Amino acid sequence: MHRIKKLFVTVPFQVCVAFLMGLGKCLGLTYKQISVYFNLYFQGFLLLVSSVLPFVASFIRLCQYTTFANGIMTLAFLGYGSVNLAGFIWLMIHYKGTTEYAFDKCVADLLVVAKFWHCSYNMVNLVIFILWWLSLVGINIFVSLLLF
Repeated sequence: MHRIKKLFVTVPFQVCVAFLMGLGKCLGLTYKQISVYFNLYFQGFLLLVSSVLPFVASFIRLCQYTTFANGIMTLAFLGYGSVNLAGFIWLMIHYKGTTEYAFDKCVADLLVVAKFWHCSYNMVNLVIFILWWLSLVGINIFVSLLLF
């Protein structure tokens, strides 16, 4: 069991850390700085943009084919995009301050989640910043492409 955990949690986590460290070095940023800029701000912004795409696609569809169903779908995606916007604003407020403060606060938050989920800090990082994020962005793009 330990080998499986190491293979599926520790190794991918270390690859992500190495990626962030390399990216940070290229940009002249510390690990804490690049972690905050990439994981919180960059990924959060891309998720926000991708969550607006279904609304844009459904609005274009509504303009082309004015039907009640397209109107409801557009309103639903407007609500979805608005919820994502509210989440992004909350993220910016919650982690407001220096990158050091934001990093430490994020680590503390992730440790709380890890305790609640009964798993490791590394696992929470992988689930939130890789699996969950890629899934949400991928679904947003997929739905948008279906609507175009």
